[in-house]
Amino acid sequence: MKAIIPRSRWVACLLTTLTHARHSRSKWVLDIPLGKAKGLKALTRFLHKSIGKALPAPAKNVAKQALRIIYATKARVRLTLGIHPVSQYGGYDRGTPIHRHYLEEFLQEFSADIFGHCLEFQSDTYASRFGGKKLIKLDILHKVDANKRATIIADLTKPNIIPSDQFDCIICTHVLHMIFNLDRVVSELHRILKPGGILLVAVPHISKNFSNAHEIWRFTAEGLHMVLTRVFAVEHVVVRAYGNSLTAAGDLRGLAAHEFTKAELAYHDQEFAVAIFARACKEG
Repeated sequence: MKAIIPRSRWVACLLTTLTHARHSRSKWVLDIPLGKAKGLKALTRFLHKSIGKALPAPAKNVAKQALRIIYATKARVRLTLGIHPVSQYGGYDRGTPIHRHYLEEFLQEFSADIFGHCLEFQSDTYASRFGGKKLIKLDILHKVDANKRATIIADLTKPNIIPSDQFDCIICTHVLHMIFNLDRVVSELHRILKPGGILLVAVPHISKNFSNAHEIWRFTAEGLHMVLTRVFAVEHVVVRAYGNSLTAAGDLRGLAAHEFTKAELAYHDQEFAVAIFARACKEG
């Protein structure tokens, strides 16, 4: 059985290690001028620099554990202080946003569905990453020709020239909440999928409103299920809600995924979900 080390002992071991390091002739000497040190921020910078490069193996695990404690502590402070968010950009400037962490988790789970001839919106953000060698062809859809990465220019809310039964997989992430005519778009997505083809969808539940993107909707798991099952058979639709009240608050405040523990990120509560995901299969 793996021994459980109290957090107080982690910190004590780390401080002991670093104290001895001051007197060592090795390259991993701690050198943070006390007059300029700014608490957790200074210690975090030191640990980031030291863990991978200088600390000997016995000290690395202690330092990594201490770093996780520091991240969790800093995250709690940021959640409770001030009325303005830590990030105005949804956490993109701090690391991987929480809602994107959940999206990647969802796509990893259903990566086997990303194969053959795929379609993704706006750019190849996830298809190649999660489909890999299973991809035969990838098209990028955009409704205006200003996007040079687009291979198909079409508006799915209007008549278009995309053939029916065309794609093995469609990745539609954070798109539906910006479209007013949802029924028309979902119907078109169903039409252009091959029989047996898979639609992977991601929509926001609790999140920042990026007003410059002209967002219109937010979804619950029940709401997304109702929208999809107007076209897809009920038995072929799976809907998931990812997130909880803590990570939802963190996402709104602009914190990034690395500022929460794995256990905190892994707990999902539909009533406080950060994002809603769905897998819909067209009847074969």
